[in-house]
Amino acid sequence: MYAMSTGRLLKSADGTEIYAEAVGDASKPAVVFIHGFSMSSMAFNAIFSDPQWIANVYLVRYDVRGHGRSGKPSDEAFWASKRLAEDFDTVVEAYKLDKPFVLGWSLGATFITDVLSFHPPSYISGIIYVAALPYMGPTLAQVGSPACLVTLAPLMQTADVGAYQTNAIAFAELTHAPGTLPYDFYLACLGNSLVQPRGITMRLLGRTQDESGLLKAGREAGVPLLSVHGAKDRIIVRQAVLDAVQEWKNLTVVDIEDAEHFVWLSQPDKFRSEVLSWIARVST
Repeated sequence: MYAMSTGRLLKSADGTEIYAEAVGDASKPAVVFIHGFSMSSMAFNAIFSDPQWIANVYLVRYDVRGHGRSGKPSDEAFWASKRLAEDFDTVVEAYKLDKPFVLGWSLGATFITDVLSFHPPSYISGIIYVAALPYMGPTLAQVGSPACLVTLAPLMQTADVGAYQTNAIAFAELTHAPGTLPYDFYLACLGNSLVQPRGITMRLLGRTQDESGLLKAGREAGVPLLSVHGAKDRIIVRQAVLDAVQEWKNLTVVDIEDAEHFVWLSQPDKFRSEVLSWIARVST
């Protein structure tokens, strides 16, 4: 029998509230899940209710600041890389995690870069990229698909409500083939975008990062990295992701046929098998 925690509002170092929760056996390898652009940790509901996931790893997730149930400060100082790393630290400390694995989905992978800018590679056991954007800056223009990139500018402005609505829907629909997401889940994804202030969207997409700590962790320290790609992903350009981490020593690449941007929803069994087997392998 596993123990499930209720959601908690934690306080990050600068006072920002961070919503987090965990499920499973804390003695198992821990995996911290970080969601993508304008979403929240509810994106991982299917994983956090899956008995096979729960039996094998300790599942932890949180809403990144500016998203979901976490605080939404808009001033520039609250979006410094160190602040975002401290949010992760707050979750690690609250759940007493020792060298967790970190799974970053889509833009959520960029927050791993923040973590490794302020911690040694030994702080984590490994990285799991899922349809990932490795770091912010010029790389976004290469990793994001043309169809994805065209939606972003209208999502940051406040003058044209129609353009915002059209592009919020367009972005959400790029994540899956028509009719393949449960309608209530699809609406929840759109709702997450709606509750995010446009100023925070601008902070999120306009920031740059120093990727040197991340790349050093892969090039010199040999931190294990699993990069999972959906063959039908219409948001992320696979080769551009791999180009961004091309010198990584301990890299495993998995391509999942018929998977889309929500890789774990479109091919749940294959995704679960690949991730859990990799964790077991690198943990020995």
